[in-house]
Amino acid sequence: MESALQHTDLNLMYVSFSSDLDGGRPMTAIGRIRAATQWRAAGDPGAEADRQTAIEALTREAEEYGADAVVDVRFEVDGCKGCDIDGVALQRVTATGLAVRFARAA
Repeated sequence: MESALQHTDLNLMYVSFSSDLDGGRPMTAIGRIRAATQWRAAGDPGAEADRQTAIEALTREAEEYGADAVVDVRFEVDGCKGCDIDGVALQRVTATGLAVRFARAA
C-alpha cells in the first residue's frame, strides 16, 4: 500500500507500508528514521489521528535527510504508567520507516 502526502511547498513524499514502492521503482536507502506523537492518556479515542500525526512527523524527518520516500513503515504503541502506583497510564504512537531516494538516471 502506497500513498503520497502533499506538503505546502508542493513537494510529494511517498509513503509505503511495504518494503518497496509500487512499480518497483529503483531507490537508494538513506537510513531508518523514527517519529513519535505526544503522550496521552491510554484508552482515549483518537488512535487514527495519532497514526496520521506520526506519519506526518515521519515525513518531515525524511525531508530533513533529502528523502523522496519512506518505505517499510511500521507503527508501535508505547505505554507507561505514571510515577505513582496509581498513576495515569499513558501511551503514544511511534512510526518507523526507511528513508530512501529515488535512483536517478545516468
